[in-house]
Amino acid sequence: MLLPALPAFAQTVTVPQRPFAQLAELWGRQLDRVADRLGQPGLLPGEIDVLRDQTSDVRLAVLAAAAIARDDLVQLRALLAPLEGRAPGDTSPEAEQVRAERERLGQQVTLVEGRVRQSELLLARADQLLQRLARARGAAMVETLVRVGPSPLSPKVWRDLGAEIAASQAVLERAVAAWSRKGLAALASGEHDLRPIGLWALFTIAIWWSARALRRRLGQDPAEGDTAPRDRVVAASVDGIGLVLVPVLLVWLVDKLLDASLPPAPLDLLVSETSERLIVLFLVFGFTATMLRPRLPAWRVLPFSDDAAARLSRALRRLIVGYGVLDLAVIAYVHDGEGRTAIAAVGALVMATGVTLLALPALASRAWLAQPATPDAAPRAVGGGWWAFGRLLLGAAMLSSVLLALLGYSVLATHLHSALAGTGLVVAGALLAHRLASGLIEAAAAADTPPGRWARQRLGLAPDAQLRGHQALILILDVVLVLAVSILVPVTWGVDVDNILRGLGRLFTGVKVGGVTIALADIGVAILAFGVAVLIVRTLRRVVRDRVMPTLDAPVTLRQSIDAGLNYVGLLVALLIGVTALGVDFSNLALILGALSVGIGLGLQNIANNVISGIILLIERPIRPGDWVVVDSHEGIVRRINIRATEIETFARTSVIVPNSLFLQSPVINRTYADTSSRVEIALTVAYGSDVGRVEAILREVAIAHPRVLRIPGPIVRFLKLGSDGLEFQLFAFVAALDDRVVVGNDLNRQLLARLSEAGIEISTRTADVRLRDIDALTGALREAVAGRPGSDKA
Repeated sequence: MLLPALPAFAQTVTVPQRPFAQLAELWGRQLDRVADRLGQPGLLPGEIDVLRDQTSDVRLAVLAAAAIARDDLVQLRALLAPLEGRAPGDTSPEAEQVRAERERLGQQVTLVEGRVRQSELLLARADQLLQRLARARGAAMVETLVRVGPSPLSPKVWRDLGAEIAASQAVLERAVAAWSRKGLAALASGEHDLRPIGLWALFTIAIWWSARALRRRLGQDPAEGDTAPRDRVVAASVDGIGLVLVPVLLVWLVDKLLDASLPPAPLDLLVSETSERLIVLFLVFGFTATMLRPRLPAWRVLPFSDDAAARLSRALRRLIVGYGVLDLAVIAYVHDGEGRTAIAAVGALVMATGVTLLALPALASRAWLAQPATPDAAPRAVGGGWWAFGRLLLGAAMLSSVLLALLGYSVLATHLHSALAGTGLVVAGALLAHRLASGLIEAAAAADTPPGRWARQRLGLAPDAQLRGHQALILILDVVLVLAVSILVPVTWGVDVDNILRGLGRLFTGVKVGGVTIALADIGVAILAFGVAVLIVRTLRRVVRDRVMPTLDAPVTLRQSIDAGLNYVGLLVALLIGVTALGVDFSNLALILGALSVGIGLGLQNIANNVISGIILLIERPIRPGDWVVVDSHEGIVRRINIRATEIETFARTSVIVPNSLFLQSPVINRTYADTSSRVEIALTVAYGSDVGRVEAILREVAIAHPRVLRIPGPIVRFLKLGSDGLEFQLFAFVAALDDRVVVGNDLNRQLLARLSEAGIEISTRTADVRLRDIDALTGALREAVAGRPGSDKA
């Protein structure tokens, strides 16, 4: 019934062959039939799935038709726009042809708008039906799970068990006999094309040969006693491909070949289930053989002790074999199209008991002990307390399945086992995939591996340079794994996968919250656009800084200011590009900025003040990178003017981060603002009696003789005063560069000391005179004190 709408699903959308009115009526009747059937009681989950598929087909067809209608509407409005606009005051009569064309286009716009609205109505009906079907399927699933059947404790179950087993055995024998007679005939009839199976067989042989060659080259070598973690991961991956991939492909080929022979029920279900169990069996055996390595601890990837690895390996293998055998037995004797209540009750109990007994050793603490760091270290559990708590919950769930089977909830007990097994496989697979993939990526990024050397050579890096992009790749892989686990785990518990995918699709395409549409896809595009814009800005800055600026006759400080300005402008443009890609309406953005201004005035005032101050510093340039400044008791060289703060490096090689607003709100001493020259000041005191003229001449001669002292302005010698310690002089010497002050001052002091010593001029030192008042009275008091002592006469 939906064949007329199939062209809409093509990549090149074309107009449906039938009129839209007929298609809309057809889709409406289809949705009416689904709604009528949904209102009837007793729907089974399989019937609900069929109704959901029909509704989804209608929805896809309506979506295609709506897309065509919207495109037509855009084109018609583009044609109609020039005919509607007239200049103000234009009273000239309109041409009849123009008026007729405008009316025709207006009618078509009205017609297409009706199609769009009708499509939106059908989409809304389809979405409502899909939601009702999802709720109905969930209710039917819950009703099936909580349905109480006969208990294995009932004597009637055991009385009926023999007859039901005999009946199931007879059904299996007849199915096997019919399959043996007609199976080869079905293969020889040519109804199934076996060429893809042959191609897959050749592909399997090629994979086997390649895996064998890789295992010989990169596989685990028992002779090696100690290996690096990176080598263990690479060897485990190679051995895993050789041990698991080829058997899995063989099982898949055999399954397709048997499926082509048209096995009758219940053998068709039994064949597919057997293939799935064998694939899981090979995966578990490959995991224990490559990751746990009970007999080769040097190649063990996971941090288990030798005894724990052996215990866990044996327990997992026994569990997967026992679970597969019991599950296939229940499928063979129960799922034959006829009711087998006694077999279902007893089979659920046997399976729950057997699987629980086999699973408990794998959950025991002895099987999860980590390899101790030292021989004397206390044993610890792998994964810590959270893993121990998870194993405890899993064991409790296993034991509860036995109780459920005894109470008659055979379907719930069986579903619990399959859900727990599926969850365990999904979580374990995700963790192993993370471990292997991160190890392989780390190995590929290492400097001593061929991929690492190739990447460094292509990127123009040093051979021992560290690659950093691989961590982002590991993060992306982890996000994908988390997304896969969040989808697969609910599916193992019976949640409808279509509902999960539909919810994720809505999350990616957009969820309306009030009048705002939030879409992960738009956010991703905005982040990508912002990242690309930032990359372009950085490339432009690098080109301007490294190629354009060196060709200009501009100071270094001006170049740094231009570079910082390009950074600010580029980030602002990149932010606007990201906001535009996000699809934010700028009228709403103005409201948001207005609201943010209140926050800026309250909580973000300091940050906004510093940012604006940084922009003013770049424009007015009262300080520049390389200037010697003193601000708020901090003195040093300006290294960088950032968007919020300025970095100053003191002469003790310590970085001081000063807010930009401090340079505008407090006095700043810039020793190199207008001139980079500086003055060296030396104070000198000589003893009284020295020749003043000779001292002045020596000071002037020493300063002029230094090569770094400027001649214009020349050195200045001042005779300050007659001090208490001697004659005080002061020498001013000017240097061209501020950095020369310390060196020139040191040289002048050394030369002055030598010249004054040669001339016999004594450098005065400060002396302190101590005067005691009333010394006579103090002397008499001391004598009286001594005379008053016992035995003073003898003294």
